[in-house]
Amino acid sequence: MASVALRPGAQRGLRARIVLLTMAGTLGPTAIFGWLSWSSVGSLEERVLAERQELAISVAAHVDSLMNSELESLEAISPAPEVGVAGTPPVARVALREACLRSRFLSRAFLLDSSGRLIVAEPADGPAAPSRELPAVREALERGVPEVSALSHDAGGARRLFLLVPLRNPQSQVAGLVGGEIAPESPGFRALLNFVPLGPGETVDLVDQHGIVIASTAFGRLYTESDHRHFLDGLIKQQKQTAGTCHGCHESGPVNTRVDEVMAFAPLSPRAPWGISIRQPEARAFSTAVALRWKILAWAPALALLSLVFALGAAASIRAPLSLLTSTAERIAAGELATPIPELGSDEVGQLGAALERMRVALRQSLEDVARARDQLELRVQERTRETDRLYQELKLRDELRARLLQKLISAQEEERRRIARELHDETSQIVGALALGLDTATATLPPGASRDRLQEVKALALRTLDGIRRLSFDLRPSVLDDLGLFPAIRWYAERALNPRGVAVRCEFDEGGERLPTEVEAALFRAVQEAITNIVKHAHAETVLIQCALEPQALTIEIEDDGEGFDPASISGTAVGGRGLGLAGIRERLELLGGSAIIESAPGQGTRVVLTVPLAGYHA
Repeated sequence: MASVALRPGAQRGLRARIVLLTMAGTLGPTAIFGWLSWSSVGSLEERVLAERQELAISVAAHVDSLMNSELESLEAISPAPEVGVAGTPPVARVALREACLRSRFLSRAFLLDSSGRLIVAEPADGPAAPSRELPAVREALERGVPEVSALSHDAGGARRLFLLVPLRNPQSQVAGLVGGEIAPESPGFRALLNFVPLGPGETVDLVDQHGIVIASTAFGRLYTESDHRHFLDGLIKQQKQTAGTCHGCHESGPVNTRVDEVMAFAPLSPRAPWGISIRQPEARAFSTAVALRWKILAWAPALALLSLVFALGAAASIRAPLSLLTSTAERIAAGELATPIPELGSDEVGQLGAALERMRVALRQSLEDVARARDQLELRVQERTRETDRLYQELKLRDELRARLLQKLISAQEEERRRIARELHDETSQIVGALALGLDTATATLPPGASRDRLQEVKALALRTLDGIRRLSFDLRPSVLDDLGLFPAIRWYAERALNPRGVAVRCEFDEGGERLPTEVEAALFRAVQEAITNIVKHAHAETVLIQCALEPQALTIEIEDDGEGFDPASISGTAVGGRGLGLAGIRERLELLGGSAIIESAPGQGTRVVLTVPLAGYHA
């Protein structure tokens, strides 16, 4: 394969170029600058809202001051006795006329008694005065404090606002009201908000506690319901200011006339439950902020594109040597180690190529060494395999010999048991029986006395010996095992060994119709016999359960008692005095048949012995 080499001079200063291009093309500073700019725009919007709110507070303070002046002019009338409810009407008319003349907004002044009935008004030919049905009149009479009413309608349908000040008698009780009437359409009241400097599209509304516009810099909004009347009502009651944006939260008006707005609100004092609402289209209020945001959004793609150009330039400057090194590394990974790596210069990439070339040479030498070592290892493995096979065959032969020896030993034991049992039954028991019969005959010929009693005792001893010989012959080789099979023999032996000792035994057998091979039945019977003997000797149990499950592939026998139990780890076939040899014998008998014996026990928890013998290959 032909090698491609790059000029050494073209690769000098590669680290410097990569650092410069990466620094120039990074988007980190751009992102930080954009975030700071965006945050500054947000701060600018917050400042606009704060200015709107400060303006609303200032306008509210000014209007509140004017309303307080009107209330104070009415309060100046109430202390004069001749003006009160019991005073002289002409004097009251003069006082009310002077109050109207001094006022900027009052179009009429009037005097009401405690029931809300009109006593005198100036001018006298105006609309009907408010009655007690007006909430402000009722609250002023009941609470005894000045009240400013919401927008109300008189009998003729005209809209009016009322300022009400309580009149008190000498006993400081509320005896009536002195009030003033304001017509929202009057020139003086319409000019109430003209002093406010407004921007394009900006309006200032004076709303009552029901959200009705009672004065506005836009005359067309007079008497309209504010889009946020419920919200403003809550702010007036709570005496809270607010400023924010309104996006689609209007409650009235055609959809196509709704625009996003910036609104600032400030309530007047509790004496005048009104509020100032300043509204302006959001696009005009935040025009500077919006322009800055668009600039940021416009510059962001340009900066990103510029960074991409720098990144592509950096990638192009290192693509060629890295591509060469990549293809070379792929050849090495594929196992082709004969082709050397070309010279790539003296810069970092060239140093990497030189290191890769050294690695190729070392790897090639290493593979050759590994191949030689592999050949030697294969020879050793073959030798070890042959040795292992030989040892395995020897071990297998030893196991077979051991199995045969154990089988012969068990067969010899069973045959010896059968011979001894037969001799005891056929010879010894016959001799002892004849002895007992002779003693019985001799006893019958003797007269009563000490000698006859002594012969009776010897006869009883002979009978007990005969019974013991018969039991011993049954234990050595019970005939029921040969005659009836394994399961009846187990039931017979368990009841014979446990019931006389007060131990309740229950046998649950899954008996089949076929007999097992003789050696299998003998080994299993001896194992069960050993387990029952251990229960009799050591368990001190009250109940014993023996279960046998005969399946096509295996036979399982479980012997479980509720005795004292023991620690299986403390019992072994090599224990002192032979303790545990019986359990070891059980395991050996089962292992000889290819089965297993599991012994589970714990102190105070009883004992469970599980014997399992495979039946595959056995035929009845």
